[in-house]
Amino acid sequence: MAAAALRFPPLLSSRATPTTTAATFTRRTSSATLRVAAQPESAPASTSTSVSDEPPEFSPPAGFAPPVPRRLAIKEGQLGSIAGAALAVPFRLGTGLFVQGYSVSLVSADKIPADQYSLEFLGLKVRETSKIDQCRRPEKPIEIYEFEGCPFCRKVREMVAVLDLDVLFYPCPQKGPTFRPKVLEMGGKKQFPYMVDPNTGVAMYESDDIIKYLADTYGDGTVPIMLSLGLFTTITAGLAMIWRIWKGSSYTVSKLPPQPIEIWAYEGSPFCKIAREALVELELPHLLHSCARGSPKRQEIFKKLGLFQVPYIEDPNTGVKMFESAEIVEYLRATYSLYPQ
Repeated sequence: MAAAALRFPPLLSSRATPTTTAATFTRRTSSATLRVAAQPESAPASTSTSVSDEPPEFSPPAGFAPPVPRRLAIKEGQLGSIAGAALAVPFRLGTGLFVQGYSVSLVSADKIPADQYSLEFLGLKVRETSKIDQCRRPEKPIEIYEFEGCPFCRKVREMVAVLDLDVLFYPCPQKGPTFRPKVLEMGGKKQFPYMVDPNTGVAMYESDDIIKYLADTYGDGTVPIMLSLGLFTTITAGLAMIWRIWKGSSYTVSKLPPQPIEIWAYEGSPFCKIAREALVELELPHLLHSCARGSPKRQEIFKKLGLFQVPYIEDPNTGVKMFESAEIVEYLRATYSLYPQ
């Protein structure tokens, strides 16, 4: 992706904060109190945050080593979690698995170079294409305040996957001390999802309105059928999460990192859902690089790392880069939870 798309908005102690209000709030960490003052758009960047003299330092758990990636491997004891997370596929008919304009064909192996990402099937290679490169791309990541266990939020996340967008997510689990109050200050209601688009200045509630806005602004105006059925869409989005209804909904007391974690994932993957549940419960802001089937970001990761597998995270607070959903969850809890045990 273009370098410009990775420019974060001002951060909470280098972590993103909205620029639509002048509200101030504090949050206690294990070693310091971070005080953040959101400023108007015209305020100098240097005045948007103030941090105590000794900001918290983060490091990987003692003896930590990133796991070796194992494609589609399920860690012992994780089968039930993956099965529950996979319910979305039948209930949502694959919405969030593919980007807009996705198409697929089988070609001989010599038609796709070895340095290009593709799946192999019966001695052939799978050529995947999409029309997403014909759509407008946001210069800055869109900001969305939401939480994993909300069916209305899931609908918007599915549209994010369809449009292959990069989104800076601010998790708002129940009793979360940071971003739930912030949404009330910005929009006047503690309602989710809430979207802020720094590229256009648009901010809005209501999942269906957000979906339509994203389709018109960053797509071809088309809303997938499974996201346009009103109450039926919401019911099936809720059923998709019924086995994990409490996951990604309640706050776990955590330390505040100075920078958002980057994650490559997409809504239709049960492995990605497991990792995002932990990010939301710990109230960890994260920049999601959506990479559903047909996304050009798959080739970017393949070129960068020599393979494509998700979820994949890069944590600028500790320098950790890793695959494997179960190990990502363990790492996040050990690093950011105040009570990792």
